Amino acid sequence: MSVASRSSDTPAADAAKLLMRLGLAVLMIALPCAGVVSRGAIYVLLPVGAILMLIGAMLGAPNHGPRQLRIALLSPAGATALFLTFWAGLSLIWTPFPAAAFIRFLQIVGTTFLVALVAAFAPERTKPLDLYLLPVGLVLTAAATLVLALAGPAWFWGGSEFDETLFERSVIALIVLVWPALGALSLREHWISAAGLALLVAAVALAGSAQIALAAMGAGAFAFAIAMSEPGRTARLLALILAPLILLAPALVLLYGFIFRLTGLEPGPASTSLLVWSDLIAEQWPRLITGHGFDTANRALSLGYLPARTPKSLLFVVWYDLGLVGAVAFAVLIARVVVLAGRIPAIVAPAALAGLVAILTLAFLGVAAAQIWWVTLIDCNVVAFAILIKGVYRTQRPIAPTIDAVGLQPQTAQAGAASSSQGA
Repeated sequence: MSVASRSSDTPAADAAKLLMRLGLAVLMIALPCAGVVSRGAIYVLLPVGAILMLIGAMLGAPNHGPRQLRIALLSPAGATALFLTFWAGLSLIWTPFPAAAFIRFLQIVGTTFLVALVAAFAPERTKPLDLYLLPVGLVLTAAATLVLALAGPAWFWGGSEFDETLFERSVIALIVLVWPALGALSLREHWISAAGLALLVAAVALAGSAQIALAAMGAGAFAFAIAMSEPGRTARLLALILAPLILLAPALVLLYGFIFRLTGLEPGPASTSLLVWSDLIAEQWPRLITGHGFDTANRALSLGYLPARTPKSLLFVVWYDLGLVGAVAFAVLIARVVVLAGRIPAIVAPAALAGLVAILTLAFLGVAAAQIWWVTLIDCNVVAFAILIKGVYRTQRPIAPTIDAVGLQPQTAQAGAASSSQGA
């Protein structure tokens, strides 16, 4: 009897696997590590890594991507994202800075669509080795950031009013990307390694007294713990909190301004930002419907058309740029994405929900909400979660077939044995 040997993969399949893994290494290891020493590396590495992954995926399974992309775009969340993109593009008509806003719009839409293609064309089953790339990349990034934070070189801590320092960028990248990394380690049941990575990231944030980063880390950890038992219910609760917060933000700001002025207290930095927003609403209330146009808040603040204490929160940016229409679309999109995160396999749903909470905490507290590098980082996070979700299959062991499953009932077997003995 001859033993059949498994045929080796074709050259095209080998090339596809190589390109996929190389692209993942660029995104999961090189991108966060390079961000420690360079502000511009992220703009080069994400397209390079995404294109390598896309070419590899198209070589491996060219017919898989279009169907997945069509399903995603026609889903409620996809349709809402398309409408929000349409409204942002339409607002270019009345933005005060059309040329700069158009370039930024193309950059954001182009990068995000490239990432959507990567997520759609990626193989349905992630290789186990690929799940470890992001944890390795974050350990290297966290170690380098911690060393530089303690050493304190001027180029690492230097920044400007409108741009974060390299330390702040590195910490934000760690807070954003740590959740798919923790999900990957949890998926492989490396709980001690997951706890060690979380503590390492928290230590980096503590070393630089990054209060907003620590708040985001704490909020994500709390969401992760709550979602461990009932991710679906946790997702619905988060949607019920986040959507009204987005929709009622101007009303809450006006109420805060009214109450604060009645008390006569001396405003601090946070209170000053909210009071500036309150004054802008009162002075320019007709623009609450349509907004001022895409990228107006970021451009007007950098050019001095808005007060220096104007909020940088994503809530302010959405309302100021896109108005009520954009805010409603954004609130619906966030609610649907959160609910979808609660419906993915329960073993990775807590990490996805924690990642969303951490990202929104950073954005709502005013971290880089309108900057291209922030959007690019979120796109990298989307790829990481797509790889994580598609890795669930590799960790599930097949269930041993029961007697019923093979079509043999215990009673039937016993009866057959008895009749055989009687016949004998």
